[in-house]
Amino acid sequence: MKRNFYKMILTAVFACVTSTSFIFAQTAYEIMKKNQDLYKGDTAVYQMKMTLATKGGKPRIREVAYYFKDYGTTDKTVMVFLTPKDVEGVGYLMWGYDEEGKDDDTWLYMPKSGKERRISGSDKDNYFMGTDFTYDDIGDRDLSKDDFNLLGEENIEGSECWKIECIPHDKTERSSRRIYWIRKDCFVCQKGELYNRQNKLERVLTISGITQIDGIWTSKKMFMENLASGHSTLLEMNDITYNKPLSDSMFTVAELKKGRIGR
Repeated sequence: MKRNFYKMILTAVFACVTSTSFIFAQTAYEIMKKNQDLYKGDTAVYQMKMTLATKGGKPRIREVAYYFKDYGTTDKTVMVFLTPKDVEGVGYLMWGYDEEGKDDDTWLYMPKSGKERRISGSDKDNYFMGTDFTYDDIGDRDLSKDDFNLLGEENIEGSECWKIECIPHDKTERSSRRIYWIRKDCFVCQKGELYNRQNKLERVLTISGITQIDGIWTSKKMFMENLASGHSTLLEMNDITYNKPLSDSMFTVAELKKGRIGR
């Protein structure tokens, strides 16, 4: 009888722990879903200043024109490098889809060759144009690719945040796990840590200048520090405008090749 009693207690405890883990996992997913579903405007336009730096080296500065348009189940983004001369005219086009499991369509146009290159899934872990952001970092990652854990809560730079761990299903990815701090008041990401395949901290993302413009939560600065290489990239968004009419033709490879976007 006593043995049966202990068995019942252990079963109840196990069920409680399992149920709690499930709730936490669901909560972590819901937080990340709300972060991803934040309203970005029907359109967005801004100028991006990109500063690439090494320890003790002279920073390299690039200027980029950025355009975004939401088509409902699809959103399209185009970035065109304006300066300096060695990257002038380089364009990046991305079509993102709401459909679960469907990868983004992305193209990189190089004016020197006059050709565009399709960015395949195997390229997503590569760094984008010499920055410390990968192609995967600059897109909207499909939530179905990860498992999520709520690690706790922390105050980051005066803001209360949830600490979420994201573990990819694909173990060949560059990052074995990613940790994000999501603000409780607005569901905007405040900080990120990205770990390599050996589970060693490789890159740290710091986001600042979080504010509302026309009622839309906006991050004005993103700083990615690569601890492995000592390299860093600062992205600064300026002259931000939302819901300005944009032509559909802007979001095509054909328009990129004409070299008129952002000029």
